[in-house]
Amino acid sequence: MEIKDLKPELVWKFFSELSEIPRCSGDEKAVSDYLVNFAKERNFEVRQDEALNLVFRKDASEGYEDKPTIALQGHMDMVCVKEDNSDHDFSKDPIKLIVDGDWVRADGTTLGADDGMGVAFILAIFDDKDIAHGPLEAIITTGEETSMVGANALDASDIKAQYLINIDTEEDGILTIGCAGGCDLEISFKKEKEAAKGDFLKLDLRGFEGGHSGMEIDRARLNTIKTIGRLLTDIDDIQIASINGGVKRNAIASTAEVVFAVANKEDAKKEIESRIADILNESKDTDPKGQITLSDASFDEDVLTTELSANIINTLYALPDGLVKKHEGEIITSSNIGILEEDENEVKIISMVRSQIDSAKFNRAAIAKKIAEQFGAHCEVNNPYTGWQREETKLIDIANDIWKEQTGSEMTVETTHGGLECGLFKGVMPNVEMLSFGPTIEGAHSPSERVSIESTEKNYKFLVELLKRI
Repeated sequence: MEIKDLKPELVWKFFSELSEIPRCSGDEKAVSDYLVNFAKERNFEVRQDEALNLVFRKDASEGYEDKPTIALQGHMDMVCVKEDNSDHDFSKDPIKLIVDGDWVRADGTTLGADDGMGVAFILAIFDDKDIAHGPLEAIITTGEETSMVGANALDASDIKAQYLINIDTEEDGILTIGCAGGCDLEISFKKEKEAAKGDFLKLDLRGFEGGHSGMEIDRARLNTIKTIGRLLTDIDDIQIASINGGVKRNAIASTAEVVFAVANKEDAKKEIESRIADILNESKDTDPKGQITLSDASFDEDVLTTELSANIINTLYALPDGLVKKHEGEIITSSNIGILEEDENEVKIISMVRSQIDSAKFNRAAIAKKIAEQFGAHCEVNNPYTGWQREETKLIDIANDIWKEQTGSEMTVETTHGGLECGLFKGVMPNVEMLSFGPTIEGAHSPSERVSIESTEKNYKFLVELLKRI
């Protein structure tokens, strides 16, 4: 079976078209222009702002002119991650879509169903002339995966909607009515160098599960950046030559590598190899494909000083990472060390903190900041965004009634630990009733990402009826 044979046809048609266009976070110009053209071709009123966000409108269908205005909302950017052996170029290559049983996945890369599927739902609704609905607005933002920069920049003064439906959650039968807020703790060390005093070794961590740092942070998956700290702490006289790990601040780090010099190579290898065995044994259930290799290496330039190297390693070892609090099945607070990178002047670590409660979010960041500063790091808390406080509305009852009629079961109403733009929109549109839903997506933010075909059809049918009844 091919994509064109799947139902609903319009959803898969537009998802396929989106998959042809580069749309990594920060590279949304082409996809934003595609959406402008979509709106203009259908004579919709459309606005594209400097952040490349899109707002466009569709008149009510006949007989529904007196119904309230509904905004459908999603984000056009995607997390771009590929398998180690993939030569895919996200700046120009289309995402290759593969039908695999009930699932659609990509070939060695993230699929972009987060949130390409939400955008495809919106385009299908706006393109279909046969469905019943009141006045519609589409709000499609940029940079959601990088601190929601588009939503932060959006001018909502002309938004007329009384209801907002966000299509950016990832589990069938879940109605989301609240989400966590977040912030980034950026930790940096100014480079200080000296000549190497020993032999070089390389640690390479590959094949770990990774995943979405909001939705999957409670699954106890190994974080490869954090693990570098454990592997190297208290190894005598280490000098870091190069170091990096992770790909996105909001993805659990699944890869990392470090090249370093060490004064006593054989003793260091013995101790590190023992730690590798322990770590792989501990993570065999959560990360069965994970590999850690230690090998001889070479490096021709000066390296970081012994003192600075120890400070970086100890920071990684001591930084909090993972689940902090979970209550009645809902994740409340967590943090994720998502990026470890260097340039000519600095080594930088980025930890993303999430919580439903702002005070808990900033407290977690403050704890990590205090630890890093003890090792001489410069720390800043950046990109804070507030959560979406849970609220009970009549919209929930309408949605639940439809789902029960169509599926025979009630929806689960809950909050999510993932970040949703509803929190930001609620700040500027406080009287708009909001909810979020979406088809089942597994492995978001990783090359194992896939979306359920059956769930896609079920959720689109649900959305069509929801628009009719509001």
